[in-house]
Amino acid sequence: MTEPSQKLVEEVLADARQKAERAQRRVAKEAAEVAQKLEAEGRQEAQAILAKAQASAKAARDQVLATVEIEVQRQRLHTLESQLQRIYDQVAAEAAKLDAGRVREALVRLALDGLPQFPPDLPVELALPESQHRTLGPQLVSDILAQAPQKLGRAIQLRLADRPASHSDGLVLRSADGRMEVVDSFAERLRRLWPDLRLQVAAILFPVEPQAKEK
Repeated sequence: MTEPSQKLVEEVLADARQKAERAQRRVAKEAAEVAQKLEAEGRQEAQAILAKAQASAKAARDQVLATVEIEVQRQRLHTLESQLQRIYDQVAAEAAKLDAGRVREALVRLALDGLPQFPPDLPVELALPESQHRTLGPQLVSDILAQAPQKLGRAIQLRLADRPASHSDGLVLRSADGRMEVVDSFAERLRRLWPDLRLQVAAILFPVEPQAKEK
């Protein structure tokens, strides 16, 4: 090979080596960039997975805590209802055991509470349970008539009914024409008043906690 030819070959080889080296550096750079990109994406994906796992853990924890709170409230309400029912039964039992003097006083009060529901000029009859109708009835009518002007601000027309009441306690007020009737038994009065009374009793049994008020 002549010298010029040898020189040309060497120049071609040198140029090829330079191009190869440039290509190698370019590929290495691109590979490094791809690796960095993959690493960054991997970190982001890992962080996303971690955040998702943390959110799932928090949701599970919150769900458990909510379940516990619901169960606590359920047990609290069950206890409260049991206590309220016990008190209701106790009051009803005590009302059934009132002595004669307190029964008479209570019946007068029940009658004076019920009479304003009747028109002033309408004659009213009073009926008591069969065990009290004839024995207590006349005196009770007398007591009511005596207290009516002061308690009601007017006189009333009231007499003892010919037949006793079918209820076991309290009294019945009915118009002489039979069109109006007011049942005022102790049990019925307790039943009517209980919705308001139970709220007052519940507030005493289970006072509202300060943090609950703030919410």
